[in-house]
Amino acid sequence: MTAADLQQYIGVIDRMKSLLNSADFDQVFALLTSELPKSKQFLLKMELKRMAQPCNYFIDLRGHVDGDVSPYEFMGKTHYMDKNAIKVFERGLKQYGSYTIGLYEEVLNTENNFRVMHRKEAAQRVKTALQQSSTRKADTDTDTLPEQYAKIIHFGSYTARQDERMNFAIEVEIEYQGRRFDASTSDLSVSGCKVKLTKPVQINPGESIKLFFTGLEQEFMLGLADGVMYKLIENHSKAANHYLRLQRLVSADGDDKQFADFLQRFITGNKRRYKVNLDSVCQTVQTKGYEQFYVPRISALPVFIAVKDGQPIPKFAFTTEYSRSVWHYFLDEQHQAVFDSLLNVRRLKQLLQQTSEVKSTIIYSFTHAAKGKLFFYSATTEELAESEQLKQLFLGFGASKSSWRVFHCNLLRTSAAMAEMPDTIPEQNQSKPAGAHSALVQQLIKDLRYIVNLTDITSTDNTFWYQSYKVDPQQLKQLANFGHKKRADTPPCEAVAAQYVNLRSESRYLYKTAVQIVQPEGDAEINGHSRDFSSKGLQLETTLPVQFEKGDVLLISLPDMQKISSRFELNALPYEIMAISKSRSIMNLRAVEGEQPHNGRLFFQQLIQNNRAKLTPAEESPKYQGLAPALRNMYLNAQNNFALFLHRKGIRYEIDTVAQSTDCHSLQNLLSLSSKNAAQMDLAPILRNNAASLHFAQQLKQMKRFDSARAYELFIALPATIETAPTELLCRYDYEFDTEQLKQQFVLDALQNGSLFCFKLMLSRTGRPDTDYIAAEMNYISTYAIHKAKALEEELWSVAGVIDIVDISTEVPWRYGAKVDPIKQKQIQLDQIALQLKQPVT
Repeated sequence: MTAADLQQYIGVIDRMKSLLNSADFDQVFALLTSELPKSKQFLLKMELKRMAQPCNYFIDLRGHVDGDVSPYEFMGKTHYMDKNAIKVFERGLKQYGSYTIGLYEEVLNTENNFRVMHRKEAAQRVKTALQQSSTRKADTDTDTLPEQYAKIIHFGSYTARQDERMNFAIEVEIEYQGRRFDASTSDLSVSGCKVKLTKPVQINPGESIKLFFTGLEQEFMLGLADGVMYKLIENHSKAANHYLRLQRLVSADGDDKQFADFLQRFITGNKRRYKVNLDSVCQTVQTKGYEQFYVPRISALPVFIAVKDGQPIPKFAFTTEYSRSVWHYFLDEQHQAVFDSLLNVRRLKQLLQQTSEVKSTIIYSFTHAAKGKLFFYSATTEELAESEQLKQLFLGFGASKSSWRVFHCNLLRTSAAMAEMPDTIPEQNQSKPAGAHSALVQQLIKDLRYIVNLTDITSTDNTFWYQSYKVDPQQLKQLANFGHKKRADTPPCEAVAAQYVNLRSESRYLYKTAVQIVQPEGDAEINGHSRDFSSKGLQLETTLPVQFEKGDVLLISLPDMQKISSRFELNALPYEIMAISKSRSIMNLRAVEGEQPHNGRLFFQQLIQNNRAKLTPAEESPKYQGLAPALRNMYLNAQNNFALFLHRKGIRYEIDTVAQSTDCHSLQNLLSLSSKNAAQMDLAPILRNNAASLHFAQQLKQMKRFDSARAYELFIALPATIETAPTELLCRYDYEFDTEQLKQQFVLDALQNGSLFCFKLMLSRTGRPDTDYIAAEMNYISTYAIHKAKALEEELWSVAGVIDIVDISTEVPWRYGAKVDPIKQKQIQLDQIALQLKQPVT
């Protein structure tokens, strides 16, 4: 739909529609726009080119317009339009000369379209509300957003406790450097305690102090006249009180064993009376619970790299439902992953040499099939920045290929030690202690040193912009410099699937059988084969990419199955597409039930019932038992991701919880800049205009758990210099721009006038929590505080969606043709953040 800023030139656009593919286009366009600025001429030409792109979308206005909808045949496809839309469509065919994007948008924006009508009504309501509220807000600061502070979950952070802590207050005295201070305990365990003071004491963490249990000595004969030695672990203040967290030092001669035995008996005998401190276990439940929501929905494909004899060797790829398509993309004709050439020594060294904490780059890639082989071509931002000519050649030519992909690449350090999960409940209360990984798993992970996250950030919109780069056909041979060489000794890299709760309504079974998709008359049948099936659906892989979309209904036949079944007619069975891979060759299908029972469902039900023992479940046992949890732990302990969680509270959805790693994410830093409280994270800047309820929540309501993630883009502009803190962030989402051209103008202006940060937000729906994963901790909490267990359970069951966030700040400038070096721009951004974080918060 043409942007508002171009509406004044709608006459020029209408005049040029019929000349879009004409040889006179440039001449007529120059005459009609001769008095316009060059920038407006550029935007108009880009808009016309976009509108002239061929379109293959089905038009289905059933339930979307105020009118009677009927089938309409065009070019072998059946569209569903009302009389008003048909008039617009046929008139547009004469204007455009063919079915184009511009014509598609005109049909979808007729006056009787419910979406158009709703948009106009909503705009009027907003206008009215603004007029009514302007008087009420005249005396207030309208530029100030109300704070929306979030609860922060730290991924991979677990508090390990060797023994139970009891909430117990008793008088003690602290002796430090010959001076004594009165204090009292806040909690107590065999190995340590927390003491409370009314006045601060200058003691550095790691220093030793002596503790006298004066209160206990009045009731028990402990023989502690010389006190007990403790080490300071941490000190902090809360309100008017000051707290010291202490660890008991075990004496070499064992003189303190009697005191330790006393504490153990005392805590065991009194924990029902004084309550066990459950803070650490509750924190662990929250961390593990949110991790189990997040891990199955990470958009990145973590590739684990071992180092042997100084050479990096990709060993494993940790796959989920959302990243499996990335794994399939990098498989060659022999189904071997090409990560050894994609993540070669040179590229890894470039990442490691980056001065920033986050080591990342952008990888551009496409493939070429010839003589039964699949050839990969890829280039990083750093490699393309070396030559403007090669940059334009690679981006322009690559984006014209259907296999074009853009990946965000993030390098993390790891080690086998990160695979261990610490004990999260006191040791004596575990039904079975958490042991180390098996010898086989330890052998498999011992050489792993790096993790490379590959996140697919490709979209139709950014591909369109890359296609605008000029390509000189005479220079195409130079692309050979970016080709992956074929190797006979390619080291194998195995896919390891993440293990999490299975939310499918029924079991699936692996089975390969021929499948034919029945096409309209005149079109050849599309052949393929099943990958797995259940009674209600199947997964189909076609020999060639298809043009179908999610929601389309296919008629499929099972010729081989028909040979073994005379009871059921297995031809022209209706199945709906529930999901389709980015390669457009793998589809998840669900049986479409009508008035009569679905023959396919009945056939597969009988097949499963009679052959259950012979069929192989799709959820097979892992090849290496325990490897997936080990890789999961390594990933969570190394990752530097940032995620938002949506909670359903009644009929409303709220974003009030964020998850982060120990390393600061760039968006986390930006939100810290705008916060008035440095100890908290204010989400108000990115949730302006009710983004959570009006966009994310509305999208979430329409999604199923198995739907692909819905992508958004967030742009944050900062001025060149910051004079005060907190800093106001200029935030815009992609849906706030009417056209790509307006988005481009915002990006170019932000880069010219200051710094620009860009993020891709991927929203997905969650399922139920994996209660088995946190069962031990929940049972422990329930033993002492059932109300806390219920509160934690309610919190986890209310999680409805997760938003995974990826920094794409280095990709956006080249996408929109900015004349900047993304690498230098990135460093400017990092310096800008560092400068602002030093600003005092007032």
